[in-house]
Parts: sequence; structure tokens; C-alpha cells
Amino acid sequence: MSPRHNILFLHQSADLYGSDKVLLAVASRLLESQFHPIVVVPVDGPLIDELRRAGVECHIASLTRLSRGTMSLRGILGIPGELARSFRDIDALLQGRRVSVLHSNTLAVLTGALWAGRHRIPHVWHVHEIIIHPRLATIIYGHLLKWFADRIICVSRATCSHLVSNQASLASRCRVIWNGLDHRPPPRQAAIAAYREQLKACPGDAVIALIGRINRLKGQQLLVQAASQLWRRGIRNFRIVIVGSVVPGQEHFLHALKQAIAASPAAAHISVQSFTSEVWTVWDSCDIAVIPSTEPESFGMVALEAMAAGKPVVAAGHGGLTEIIVPGHTGWLVTPRNASTLADALQHAITDPSLRKRMGQAGLARYEAEFTLDRQMQNMVAVYDELVH
Repeated sequence: MSPRHNILFLHQSADLYGSDKVLLAVASRLLESQFHPIVVVPVDGPLIDELRRAGVECHIASLTRLSRGTMSLRGILGIPGELARSFRDIDALLQGRRVSVLHSNTLAVLTGALWAGRHRIPHVWHVHEIIIHPRLATIIYGHLLKWFADRIICVSRATCSHLVSNQASLASRCRVIWNGLDHRPPPRQAAIAAYREQLKACPGDAVIALIGRINRLKGQQLLVQAASQLWRRGIRNFRIVIVGSVVPGQEHFLHALKQAIAASPAAAHISVQSFTSEVWTVWDSCDIAVIPSTEPESFGMVALEAMAAGKPVVAAGHGGLTEIIVPGHTGWLVTPRNASTLADALQHAITDPSLRKRMGQAGLARYEAEFTLDRQMQNMVAVYDELVH
């Protein structure tokens, strides 16, 4: 049996949102291969618990992350010191073990590019973002990828196209690999009934779920506007649940959302809940998934989860979501940042339960055909094989 190759994963957070879940799935599945995953994150959090539960080696260490704050003069001046701490931490936790490939999960992780270059180790940069604003960030990331990435894994064709449109030389190094989802747990009927009761959903109500971090991009306020329009049209047999938390320091987004809900005529039918690890209870309990992102999503893991739960998806028609959802078959793609077209699609879904069921079944079939974790892992391992042989 050939020796296992160590794959060092560096990731910016320890939450359980999109890119976190992708890392968890990939690292866990690699345990069954010739590759040994070692995961490093800068903070403790639920991702650490899940990785350890799966048997994945993981560590907490200093990592240099790029952010809006880093783009300031003070942030730039602090980078050399942060990098030095990151390098010391990583070297210490490896204890002399050889790394075959370094995998930077998301563009925000700067340490990986420079540590891999210093040690002459192949570097995979896994791009989960489409960064449009600020323009300076787009330029900087393009050059970093050009200088420091041996392979670039893009989670969608839209992500790849955005990178190449800004830095054409990246095309030969880009590989488009759609995210995959592992087998979901079976629905728990008692939990579903309790959750719908918690939302005060009557038997004829359609429960609409939006799951995602509360920020300016995910479209929570746009959904509230659409709900207000539905209410004024006389469509009132719905309940909306918005599930997610804010990044520390961005509590103003949650405050603004609650203000918008309070001002809506549909306020009593809209709930906001903090992030939950019981995400499948939410998906199993809802009737419609909505992803009204105001800027292009690079992919959209929540769309896969909803489809795996057999739910139709109403989503903004840009970015990677256009590669997941088949309009009129598995859901609706609506005009981005337009509350009226969002309300129109939701009205169709609310008022036609049989259509919801057909679309949900079609979405489940599409997930099983195109977006399984097995399929993603086959493509990921092929990239690692290219670099170690």
C-alpha cells in the first residue's frame, strides 16, 4: 500500500455555513482515500466539533486573513507580523511531517499561498467567492492567484468566468468543480410538526425558509419587501422563517432587518432565528426555499440542501445559482434585487401545492444526478493526483 499524502487545509473560520460545510465534507471523505487531511482554522467553533467527530485531524492556529480591514494602511502594515506568527504555528503543529499539497479554502486565507511558496509545496486555491466590490480587492486577488496558485478550484462556471475576465492568464489553472452534498439524515416527523407549530403555521400555510448569514448580500430585507407585497395582494397563507446569524461587529444588519420586519404588514408572519445546527429540521419543515441574494452567489449550498429535502427553490437569477436551479422545472430564477418578481414567484409557489411537489421531486432528482459528494470527491482527488504524481 502506497504511503498517504498529507493535505494541509487552511480555512478562515469555524462556522457551519457554505464553505465551512464544503471543507467538512471534503476533509471527512478524504479519510477514505490515500490522502490524509490536516485542517487548520484560526478560531474555535462548531466546525471544529464536527471535524473531530468525523475523525479529521484539526488544529487552531494563527492565520493571516484578507478582509476589508486588511486593505487599510494599518492592516497592510500588520501583515508581516501576522504571517510570521502563522508560519511558526503551522511549522510547530506539523512537527516535521511532510505536506504534499496545501489547500487554501476560500480567497480570504493569505497564509496558505505564502507558506506553500516558501516550502515549495503545490498550492490549491479553492475559490468560493465572486468578489465584485471593492474593485481593488478583485484586482489584488487576481494577482495573488496568478502568482501563488498552482491549481484554482472554482465552485461554479460563474466563479471561473469572473476570475478569468479579470485575469485571463488564470484560465489554464482553473478547474470547475461543483460542490456536492452527502446523504442527508431521514426526516423526523415529530421534529417537523413541532417546528411548524413553533412558527404558528396552519395546515394550509406555506412555510418559506431563507437560511444564510445575515448581511447585506443574502437578500433578507428583499424577502421582507416581497412578503409585504404578497400581503397587500391578499396572499396571506404563508409563514417566513429567516435563519442565520451575523458576523461579530455587524449586528447593525440584524437590527435593520428587525426594523424592516416591524414595519411590514406581514410582520406577524415573519420569524428570525439564530443559526442552528438542526438545518435539516428547517428544510424538512418548510415548503419553499428562497435565496434572494442581491449580489451573485459563487455557488449556493443552501440550494442543494433544499433540493435534497425535496423543496422547490426560488432564487435570484445570477451567479452559480443559475447552474443549480432549472427554471420552471426545479424552481424559479427571478430578477435580482427586484421584490416584485420575487413576490410573483413566491405567489405561484404558495398558491399551487401540487406544483411545489413536482418541482421538489425534480430538484431531488437533479441533486442525485449532478451534485452528490461522491461526484465532487472524484474531481477533487483528480486535482490532488495531478500535483503529487
